[in-house]
Amino acid sequence: YDRDSLVTAMKVIVGKPSTSTPQISSKIDQIIFFPYWYVPNSIATKEILPIQQKESTFLENNGFQVLDELGNTIDPTTLPWATYTANNFPYRFRQVAGCDNSLGIVKFNFESPYAIYLHDTNHKELFGKSNRHISHGCIRLEKPYDLAAILLGNRSQVEDALKHRFDTDLKPKYMRLDNPVQVFITYMTTSVDEFGNLVI
Repeated sequence: YDRDSLVTAMKVIVGKPSTSTPQISSKIDQIIFFPYWYVPNSIATKEILPIQQKESTFLENNGFQVLDELGNTIDPTTLPWATYTANNFPYRFRQVAGCDNSLGIVKFNFESPYAIYLHDTNHKELFGKSNRHISHGCIRLEKPYDLAAILLGNRSQVEDALKHRFDTDLKPKYMRLDNPVQVFITYMTTSVDEFGNLVI
């Protein structure tokens, strides 16, 4: 919304019941094109680690890097994967930037104690589902490029960035908003549509 006027609307994908998206009021202050995904420890140890232990090429095939505590990349073929558990895994996973990244091409940052944000997705087919409570808590956007153009006030700036999405060895491109934009995450289980009908 811009004051009382609807500027855009889109479908979203939100957290599943076990990892529900929290309600929050904050401000979007930064847009990142070609973001890295720094995998949260719970996802790294409970989901990705067990897969890597069964499939030795999983990390490589899905664009994940292994980082030590100083942020240095470690060759995953040198690690004794079978010896690690959720309680003794000393590394972090980072997914490289690009079209296959789980965050997609663009991410919207805002201050939050929950480590969640709004972002694109590499699985746009999921917006066709009627039940879209399937994320770990972040909010995936159906039209992230439109939102970026609105917030930046410059569609050509977004289009110029997107031209590079197939480049090799992409690095994140940070764009700070001169005027941070208010974001409210809330659940509206009852509303009124544009025709005045009650929608539950």
